Amino acid sequence: MDKYKRGRATELRQEHSRWRDENFIEKVGFFPVFSEFKKFLPELSGGAVSLFIYLGLHSNNHTGECYHDINRISEFFGKSPRTISTWFKELEEVGLIERLQLKMNGVSHTFIKPYRQSGK
Repeated sequence: MDKYKRGRATELRQEHSRWRDENFIEKVGFFPVFSEFKKFLPELSGGAVSLFIYLGLHSNNHTGECYHDINRISEFFGKSPRTISTWFKELEEVGLIERLQLKMNGVSHTFIKPYRQSGK
């Protein structure tokens, strides 16, 4: 049984490596979540974490900016706009995002802010 598990572990490692390499070669979009993010996990609901990942996957990689409005996001998650607003508020309160409305009656721009360990 131990031989099977070691062999299976090797297969899983190779599968992950191929998957990662294929995505980089194909230039599939990605969003890095750096290890410092774990300090926010105890403070955030699962919904807020999901929203953060969603924003990252839909953000411009150079500016960290996402233009999706609350209605579009609420449809994606199958949640009310009010719930999405609550998740946005959680992310803003811990400093992970900042939202700005750049035009009157325009969509809010959501910016992912850099996060670092304290003291760095």
